[in-house]
Amino acid sequence: MNNIINKLAVVDIGEFDEVPGPFCMSYGFKLNTVVSSIKAVGLINRPCVRRNREGHMEIITGYRRVLALKTLDMTTVPCIDLTDSGLTDADMFLLNLNDNLCTRRFNNVEKGMILNGLLKYSPDEETDYIPLLDITSKWEADILSGIKDLHNNAKDSIAQGSVSIKTLGSLLDMKGIPVNLILNWIIKLKLNTNQQMLFIEYINDISIREGKGVNEFLNEETFVNILTDEDKNIPQKAKRFMDLLRARRLPFLTKNEKAFASLISGLDLPKGVRITPPPFFEGPDYLLEISFRDGVMLKEKIDALARIKGLPGIKAPWEEEGL
Repeated sequence: MNNIINKLAVVDIGEFDEVPGPFCMSYGFKLNTVVSSIKAVGLINRPCVRRNREGHMEIITGYRRVLALKTLDMTTVPCIDLTDSGLTDADMFLLNLNDNLCTRRFNNVEKGMILNGLLKYSPDEETDYIPLLDITSKWEADILSGIKDLHNNAKDSIAQGSVSIKTLGSLLDMKGIPVNLILNWIIKLKLNTNQQMLFIEYINDISIREGKGVNEFLNEETFVNILTDEDKNIPQKAKRFMDLLRARRLPFLTKNEKAFASLISGLDLPKGVRITPPPFFEGPDYLLEISFRDGVMLKEKIDALARIKGLPGIKAPWEEEGL
């Protein structure tokens, strides 16, 4: 304890850069809670720091605390100076990791930062820490480690949970594709997890079938114009975009779905009655749904259906065309 007390120091806050140091594992955070805590009770835990070979002060633990103090216009930071402590870089990284593990959970970008730090400073320790980071498999760990190569806007969305690990895994498994470009579209359209997976599947299949690069066809005017359409909100843009991709990936199916929908709309079905074709028109059975309040209404709708002369004409659209 005396050894630590002897290393207490007060450092001019101007000596700290706002750029994260080599041991930082914080990303996508908000300072509100830390600022409020320091305003209420003061700085309880001193950041650990060291002066590097170039003479700059580096933060080992307490990066967010230092930023919070800057926000509060503090001029000095009470610190623990570990410059001459004899601790190695690996020791300091693990000191920060264990300091963070005690106080918070990590987002996926931070988990990737930690994994890369472990590989750099203490590779033998990686396996021990993976369960503590709520990482379920080596596959997930490999994906998280690859986040470091992505653009900041992609990292922001990953940190917020808007882009799933499953999505990242699918992208990183595909060779020769512009990962950052694809993530940019996913982020702009605010696609949900299921839409993200379909988006990747569609663009990969289209690229292979048409022999076009993903970048080439996603930058076509048809797709670009969707984003600039001021008459549609984001969910509408996402639906339109996904519909266009689906139609391009499955032209025959899309054509027949439209033809079938046109056929059914021409029957003038009673309100609350719906006819649905088999998925992908691959099965023999159609589904009839009737919404009703009581038996009298049900009978009325069945009688109305019986009077519709076009019902016998319900069939797969290509049968109508003689295909």
